[in-house]
Amino acid sequence: MGLFDWFTQTPDHIISYAPGGHTLQVKITYNTKTGLFTYRGRYGTRAKFYDTDIDHIDNKEVSRTHRVLLIQGRDTCLATLDVLTNLVNENLQAWIESRGSVAYDYDQQQRGLWVNTAAVKAAIDAGPPVETSTIEVEDTSENTTTSDVVPALNDPILRIKQLKELLDMGAITDEEFQQKKEELLNKI
Repeated sequence: MGLFDWFTQTPDHIISYAPGGHTLQVKITYNTKTGLFTYRGRYGTRAKFYDTDIDHIDNKEVSRTHRVLLIQGRDTCLATLDVLTNLVNENLQAWIESRGSVAYDYDQQQRGLWVNTAAVKAAIDAGPPVETSTIEVEDTSENTTTSDVVPALNDPILRIKQLKELLDMGAITDEEFQQKKEELLNKI
């Protein structure tokens, strides 16, 4: 590590995100120790607000293609962010609401590939997949013990639980979850 790298490194408790890719020049950071969000937008727009002060986020339509985020406190507007495209605002809102755990890669989205970078990082951090467990089924109809090995991976209940985890991480939408859940429940 060079001297310049030492001055520019970001501490581990600071999470940063560029919701519209790095070319848009909109950046937000979240300090996990203090709960402080720091927003740096285009044209000198700046905002700071704490996660504990957020009551809700209004995603207001400005035109058919652009929206603005209003970070609302209990009795005041904490921050008004830049007017940005709908997709960038959705990314930014998801990131703020999840406290930095849901982050979409805008450049991949533009190519039609929705990638939740936080979900990918979580999967990488989890390590290689664990071998699937098996369930032994005992047939008692003939007083002889036979066992059939059934992979737990085909268990619809287990699959629904896995889909719920993906939904909670933001890797799939609620509509995708409901559709797949119905398919799996029909198999039971």
